[in-house]
Amino acid sequence: MKQLYLVLVLISAGLAVAGQETAAALGERFQKTRAPADKLAWYQALEREGHDFSKRARTPVDARGIYKLNRTSRLACLVFRKTDRAGDSWDEDLGSDGTLHVEWTRKPNGGIDYSYSAPTNWDVFVTAYPGAVTRYGVKVMKAHPRLDDPMPQATLPDGWRVVPGEEHSGVNVREAYLTLERDGTNLPPPQVELSWPGVAVRTVYGASNVVVSATGARFIPTARKPPTSFSTPLPRQGSVSASLTHHLPGMQAGPHRTVPYPTNEIKAVANFVFALREAFLRLGFGEEKSIANGNIWLGGFDSNFPNGHTDFPAHFHIIVNARDGSQVNHFYMRPEDGRITWNCYQDMSNVMDVWDRVTEYKPGDEIPMYDGRGRVAFTVKMLPDGTGFDLLRPGRPPVRVCGTRPCDAVNVYEPNGSDWRLVKSITITDDPVKGILSTPEGTISYDPDTGRRLP
Repeated sequence: MKQLYLVLVLISAGLAVAGQETAAALGERFQKTRAPADKLAWYQALEREGHDFSKRARTPVDARGIYKLNRTSRLACLVFRKTDRAGDSWDEDLGSDGTLHVEWTRKPNGGIDYSYSAPTNWDVFVTAYPGAVTRYGVKVMKAHPRLDDPMPQATLPDGWRVVPGEEHSGVNVREAYLTLERDGTNLPPPQVELSWPGVAVRTVYGASNVVVSATGARFIPTARKPPTSFSTPLPRQGSVSASLTHHLPGMQAGPHRTVPYPTNEIKAVANFVFALREAFLRLGFGEEKSIANGNIWLGGFDSNFPNGHTDFPAHFHIIVNARDGSQVNHFYMRPEDGRITWNCYQDMSNVMDVWDRVTEYKPGDEIPMYDGRGRVAFTVKMLPDGTGFDLLRPGRPPVRVCGTRPCDAVNVYEPNGSDWRLVKSITITDDPVKGILSTPEGTISYDPDTGRRLP
């Protein structure tokens, strides 16, 4: 049986040395200031208080599922083995004083719901890591898109199995994808005989020695997970990167399968991504290789649940990736026209994700984004009506990105006295069947199987 562990680390805030601030207080300060000096002070306090992070997820676990780590500083690591059956659950009081209680339940989509109760001075860290298995993944393309085809059947050598769960193996209108595994580490890939009666196979991605037949295909997998991502990267300019994810009715999986096809949100995302890219270039970020060891990334959402990436509901991103982590904005939209309803901001600039902060912003709010040195690189000001943003960069005139109906068009404006002057109106058309992306600058061709940009 597959072994995948969910690790919950609980860390006490620690006691302050006389005249010194606690690591918890310094961590909170660093999240606000982003100053390197505050980060250094935070690290030093963590070390001073005796927190040892180096042994996480590596120490043999005892029968009760608790790692024996640095008990004097109240550091414990709980391990739960995820099985392949939905509804499995476990709960137990842990610790000699009974102050720690944990419950978890495996969800049908393969994820885990968990809850815990612990002393109020404990902080939380959650991560996951695989057990001792070897995995490979493939994507099998149909010659002709068609709904309601059954899952193909794989004949495998002894010991190998198809991993269940929609995040690992499934079928949609244009493809099937499979995750194969066997107990043991770093094993060579198996030869696979795939039977798919009534379905014409065109090719297999993530595999070598592919031989297609009238009833299926034979191959040796080479990829470590199914190559199901479907996006096209745009050329990087200076510190600005962007990528557009493609969508096709009938490819939806995971939670996106449970809601109507997000036609307007998909159009709005494409328009916003290209308009934001134009705006950041006008702010001068295209002239700089990086923003103090950081870069800007713009992109949309996945609706096909690739490798369990939920990405739900429909949204687009403005991200700054810096040396010590990322600041991630998720802008969610209303279905009728693509106007922005709220932003889930996640601060991942930390050590071990101990200090992750998730903040909800509403239209009218401002979100400062920091470069690799902790300085404000730019500020995203959400317009009160949800139509878009003002982008503010210190020392530069602002740029406005907005559209009355973002699903139809998103416009880029520059200041014109006390008003705004339209400099570009952007409407993107994407044909994922033919692999053609129509933009104001011209046509972008991409591989309709993978999203890879073509010359």
